[in-house]
Amino acid sequence: MNAAQTFASQMLARLETMVTREEAVIETAALAIADALAGGHRVWIAETSHGLHDEVSFRAGGLMAVHRLSDPVGIEAGDVVVVPTNAGTNHMTVDMALIARDRGAITIALTQVAYEMDPRLVPEHASGKRLSEVADIVVDLGGHYGDTELDFTSGDVSFSAIPGSGIAGMLAMWMIFADATELLCERGTPPLHWDSMQMPGVHAANLERFAGYRRSRDGVSR
Repeated sequence: MNAAQTFASQMLARLETMVTREEAVIETAALAIADALAGGHRVWIAETSHGLHDEVSFRAGGLMAVHRLSDPVGIEAGDVVVVPTNAGTNHMTVDMALIARDRGAITIALTQVAYEMDPRLVPEHASGKRLSEVADIVVDLGGHYGDTELDFTSGDVSFSAIPGSGIAGMLAMWMIFADATELLCERGTPPLHWDSMQMPGVHAANLERFAGYRRSRDGVSR
C-alpha cells in the first residue's frame, strides 16, 4: 500500500472513532451554538489553526453569523468562540479562550487531547493551563504527539510527517454546525446561510440576506 492509501485508511479509522466517541460532546457544542444564534449572538472561529477559520466563514452552505476571530475585542456576552488547534499549549490559544470566558462567551475547544496533555509539551501561558483545561466544551480530535500520521525513512534518516488534525477538526466543526442548524430548524428559526454563488440567480439573494444580517445582527429567520 502506498503512502496516500495508508494515510487515507488511517484517517478514515480515526474519524470513525472520533465520530462515535465525541457524539455527545458534539451535540452539546451544537446546542450552545443554536442557543447563541437564537439569542441574537454570534459564533467566532479563532485564527488558531491552519485554515478552519477560512473554511467556515463566507462559505457556501455555511452560516452567516459565523465569523473569523483574530482579535478578541469583538467578543460579547452570549457569543460562542470556537478555538481549534492541534494542541492547545501556546499562549495565544489559551489566552483567547480565557478572554472569551471573561467576556461571558462559551468556548468550544477542538484539540488533540493526547498531544496537548503529553508531558513533553510545556504550557506557554502564564496560568500554566492548557486549552482543554480552560474551555467550556472540549471536542477531542484524537491524534497523538507531533500531529503526524505517517513514518518515513530515507537512507539513515527517519521521520514522521503528514498531519491529521486539520481533517479531524474540519469534520468535527461541520458536524457541530450541522446539528446546530437542525436544532434551529426544529425551533422554527432556521439560520441565515450562504448559498453557492456558482448557482444561477443566487448572488442577489445572498447579498440581500447578508445585508439584513448586518443591519440586525440576527443570524436566524424569525
